[in-house]
Amino acid sequence: MVTNLTKKQIENIQIDESVIFLDYGETTERFLAPTRGGGEFAATVTVRDIEFDGRHGKTAGTQVIEEQGASIKVTTLCMSQENLALAIPNCTISSKDDKVIKNPKTGVIPLEAYLKNITMFAKLISGKYKKISIYNPMHETGFTAKAVQKAEGELAFEFLAHYAHTNLDGDLWKVEEIEQPPVMPTVDAAAAAVNKTAEE
Repeated sequence: MVTNLTKKQIENIQIDESVIFLDYGETTERFLAPTRGGGEFAATVTVRDIEFDGRHGKTAGTQVIEEQGASIKVTTLCMSQENLALAIPNCTISSKDDKVIKNPKTGVIPLEAYLKNITMFAKLISGKYKKISIYNPMHETGFTAKAVQKAEGELAFEFLAHYAHTNLDGDLWKVEEIEQPPVMPTVDAAAAAVNKTAEE
């Protein structure tokens, strides 16, 4: 039975929902909101045991990491054309007023279709934040649009990290502990761009 906790243990309790950014720190940075259910990060490894004569079970030093993976799951209520296009690899928004999206051509997915990163921020009781990033992410399984009475449409993403083809054993993910929260956008970037164009 637990009878006491240290201050450090309490300060490292994660609280509240996360916030999610696409391409955080890049010129294409975008805040994904509103969301429902926060965000979920997962890092996975596939370990293979080396079989050898005399082995009685799992043995330290005779295991190999064969494959790794990372993902961030998040559900948004924003059913914009831009978000719907994120759900289909290489799906693009067409027409002059960005009102139409269509299925992509079958074939190899170009490198430009991958995001640079998905970054999730989660608050700790101490006031610090966990900054969790995955690299070269893409949602690969499409989307389902469902309209129900007395409910909101939900767009569920599972962004999977990918190795860069130029670094096949490089970084898939990173978890940092930082002092300050991310700078939250106060004006929608797209709306700001429209207003700027109108002023010109």
